[in-house]
Amino acid sequence: HEETPENTEKYEGFYHLIGIEGSVEQTTLTYIIRDHDRQKFEERKANIERLVAALNEEYPGSTTAELKDQYYNMREKIEPVMHVIDIAQEAMRRAEVTPKVQPIRGGTDGAQLSFKGLPCPNIFAGGVNFHGRYEFVAVPSMQKAQDVIVEIVRIVGERY
Repeated sequence: HEETPENTEKYEGFYHLIGIEGSVEQTTLTYIIRDHDRQKFEERKANIERLVAALNEEYPGSTTAELKDQYYNMREKIEPVMHVIDIAQEAMRRAEVTPKVQPIRGGTDGAQLSFKGLPCPNIFAGGVNFHGRYEFVAVPSMQKAQDVIVEIVRIVGERY
């Protein structure tokens, strides 16, 4: 199957075309590569390089790739400090939200912060259909997210 966000789920990685710009002489495709497994992530980048090489073999000098690492899976940074997950789950229960641990299928600010030394797992914002034309958030869900954040602050204040 196609390895795109809409055709993959859970821990399956994907390529996500997020932009196309072009003129008579040049076209630029901008992709995001995501994978929960670091080795598979590196394999996806190598696959892009192979595609560029194949295109240049057929059309010499026609194609380049500029790869920039944007996000990594935060799991490796969260596992050593699992108490932050425990606090988030307790806060959810206090706010009458059933905790549901599942992977986030995209890059997040929390991933960036975790790699900069501030463990920051994602909780929830109540949104649905993220990054699509039908994305929305219901106000009651947003209120529950706020309640969870308040409970996190209470728990941390009680313990530390």
